[in-house]
Amino acid sequence: MKLKSIALTCLCAGLMAACSKNNTTTPGNQTQTPTTPPKELIIGSWTFVSVTSNDPNNPSPLDSCSYDDIMTFKNDGSWMADHNGTICDTPMANLPGTWNVDNYPVFVIKHPYMIYKSENKIIQLDATTLKYERKYPDVNSYVMTFTMKRK
Repeated sequence: MKLKSIALTCLCAGLMAACSKNNTTTPGNQTQTPTTPPKELIIGSWTFVSVTSNDPNNPSPLDSCSYDDIMTFKNDGSWMADHNGTICDTPMANLPGTWNVDNYPVFVIKHPYMIYKSENKIIQLDATTLKYERKYPDVNSYVMTFTMKRK
């Protein structure tokens, strides 16, 4: 009888542990809030690792000459692109923009030459990686995914 009670207790404890909520993994593209505030994690310089799109006609929408660009997000909410000697688009060279993560995981990025409304959502943010999705809802339904690493 004592053995049955112990076995039943272990079984119940195992079931409770299996049913408990697990916060260590993120299914799909759901974002967890980092332990360090998002603004503090973004501040600094970043370079592109990849930019992909689910548009079958344009799966790699970033010009290859942009992969050496350095994007610097400043504490005052401004950002600047350093084209690192290779300028793909002269009019956009070294013009500042603004950014914020006030409604994290929404990532607001603005630039004088961004003429279409964009919606950005951070899907990964830590000390070394910034990954976000961008949509242009007024233009099409495609999603671009930007992956950057800290410089």
